[in-house]
Amino acid sequence: MNIAATLFPRSYNPSTKPENARGLAALLLAASVAALAVVADQLIETWLDDHLFLAWVALWAVVFAGSLLLTGTVRRMSARAVARLDQWAARRAQARAAARLLAIEKRAVQSAAKASSAAQRLAKASQALDSHLFYI
Repeated sequence: MNIAATLFPRSYNPSTKPENARGLAALLLAASVAALAVVADQLIETWLDDHLFLAWVALWAVVFAGSLLLTGTVRRMSARAVARLDQWAARRAQARAAARLLAIEKRAVQSAAKASSAAQRLAKASQALDSHLFYI
């Protein structure tokens, strides 16, 4: 049983909503479409030497088609990546909380041991004083 989860039941709960991954999805989509455009440019350059306008239209057609085809895949991939990162961060936070709790427990045990030994010394000193006063 996780001590931190028991003591802190309202801890951070990562959201798996796709809105959290929108920025990552846009970045991954732009990178994949750019890579696709570079590959298409290399292919079109070898095919068409004199038809620059046709090459330009074909390149933009590849870019738009790639954007349309890759949008769903990139969105799902980025949502999974964000969810995994959130879970990892939550596990790290729970581990840090458990470590802090363990350190607090160690200090509490040490303080209790010091207080107990101080109480024992006080009791011995009081008993020694009582026995010394009895003989006076």
